Amino acid sequence: MNQAKPTTTLSTRKPRPLTVQSHFGTCHDAHAPMFSVKAGVDGEDAMVCAVAALKAAYETNALALEKAKEPMRSLLTATENSLEKGLALAEAVLQGMEQG
Repeated sequence: MNQAKPTTTLSTRKPRPLTVQSHFGTCHDAHAPMFSVKAGVDGEDAMVCAVAALKAAYETNALALEKAKEPMRSLLTATENSLEKGLALAEAVLQGMEQG
């Protein structure tokens, strides 16, 4: 009797992306960086934090936009547009990571 051998599927899934160290908080190069993103943080966790930060910036900008007059209003509208793009991209990356 001929028996079929069980097949074993090895996962070829890539390891999850991790952050690299990145400095910020230089006050426009007035001094050495005060803060940094830690290397080795899970990429999906980092994207969750990035989305939260972009949402907070968007909401803050929206509040300022409600109170602003020209020419500041035009600058805040341009910032709103950039924040919308960044947030949409970050959320799309995060959803892609979550779906695998």
